[in-house]
Amino acid sequence: MAKRSRLALLPLAAGLAAAFPAHAAWDFTPTAAARATYSDNVGLQAGDRAESGWVLQLTPGFQLLNHSQRFDLSFDYSLSVYEYAGARRNGAQRHNQNLNGLLKSRLVDDLLFLDAQTGIHQQATSAFGPLQAGNDYVSTNRTEVRTYRISPYLVHRFGAFANGQLRYSHDSVSTDNAGMRRSDGNTISALLASGPTFRRFGWDAMASRSVIDEQLPVIGGGERQQSTSSKAANLNLRYAATPQLNLGLYGGYDSYDFSGVGGAQSGAAYGGSLQWTPSARTSVQATAGHRFYGPSYSLALQHRSRGTVWNINYTDSVNSTRSQFVLPQAIDTAAMLDNLFRAQIPDALLRAAAVQAYIQSAGLPPSLATSVNFLSNRYSLNKQLNAGMAWQLARTTTTVSVFQNKRQMLSSQQVDSVLLGSSLATLNDNTEQLGAMASISYRPGAQTVATLIGNAMNVKSLSDARSTRHRDLRLNLARTYTKRTSATVELRHVRGSLGLGGQNYTENAVSATLTTRF
Repeated sequence: MAKRSRLALLPLAAGLAAAFPAHAAWDFTPTAAARATYSDNVGLQAGDRAESGWVLQLTPGFQLLNHSQRFDLSFDYSLSVYEYAGARRNGAQRHNQNLNGLLKSRLVDDLLFLDAQTGIHQQATSAFGPLQAGNDYVSTNRTEVRTYRISPYLVHRFGAFANGQLRYSHDSVSTDNAGMRRSDGNTISALLASGPTFRRFGWDAMASRSVIDEQLPVIGGGERQQSTSSKAANLNLRYAATPQLNLGLYGGYDSYDFSGVGGAQSGAAYGGSLQWTPSARTSVQATAGHRFYGPSYSLALQHRSRGTVWNINYTDSVNSTRSQFVLPQAIDTAAMLDNLFRAQIPDALLRAAAVQAYIQSAGLPPSLATSVNFLSNRYSLNKQLNAGMAWQLARTTTTVSVFQNKRQMLSSQQVDSVLLGSSLATLNDNTEQLGAMASISYRPGAQTVATLIGNAMNVKSLSDARSTRHRDLRLNLARTYTKRTSATVELRHVRGSLGLGGQNYTENAVSATLTTRF
């Protein structure tokens, strides 16, 4: 595992080496946090198996930032180590780690660019089980996921006629779960878009091909190799009816090569599109059409006023668990608050720092409410709706988000045989998730913030009678003592049900955290 974690850093290291001549200032900040928690159900076990106790958590880490004309880098790493009063409880772990790295680099002016990202995070194995709600020492229904993606690309301007881009991407996903080992993807794509010559009419053409090589475990031990692939080609035509309104038509072809459960895996794609930007603060993009799996729609709506931000997204697409790990689809909390703080803090770098400080002090999650991307080696038709709103007053900041997700499996159950076992073979066939999250933060003073966060989610299988629910309520009180030192006290109540066994679990906990930036 350690070797793979180190390999995940190579894409960022390569980009740093290429962009190093920029000689920009580096900002390296070591961090440390200590947390003491008392929980009446440390391992989120059901019924009389619940065990109470104290948990001590130590989390050293660091943040590395660099912003220059040549590249932008952000890199955050932390390692959490847990000690338990007495013996370690059932369903609890000794340590975990988290990493989030992002690099955007301009290697050759107006020609060669490089994007790279890497991550290590803790992921729910199944949507039908206990979910993380601040109790990150729990090992039940959890696995470590490691990802990286490196993507160099060329751009070229064909005078005023068109702009072109040729991109290659390599990505990798691996987990600690025996049922989902490792997969590597390679994608090449080309894009040609109309230039300034086309005023009222515009166009763009795109073609891509992806190949995924997977290591799939087999029952009885060992593993086998599997390759799947996809290709797509699309042509979009646009007409500028007004400076604010664009209307369009699109057509193309999609094709997937995997072991399916029946039905078409390729076919024509066609439909219409609309892009409306009535002001700098409001934009709407929508499509309606048909793809090989049936009707297809998308919506991206954003609106910003002085005190509110609104964001609504809907997509339907064929993808997989691994593709959502590489390119997540959730509404990013930082991006939402960045738009909210834009009127008060015009400078982008200062605003980004203020957003991160606020997220940390308020105890907000990195993304607003979204569906659980449970482990599976199968392809699926994924229909996802996310809606979020943030509202700011003089002393309070409120966020509300809802989501609905329907996932219909398209590829064979066989590839998940080790992951689920024969008795749960249909568990991930067709699922529906519905959830909501709300938070309200109140600042009585410049150095103190109190935050109440509520989260609710229901998950049900559309293939059998299994279902589960999750509820959590957290109250955080945070205070900043110096520029680099802060403390937080949290009260937490968690309850839910296990869809696999029909049992219920609850947890009540209190924790105190001291965080320092050196």
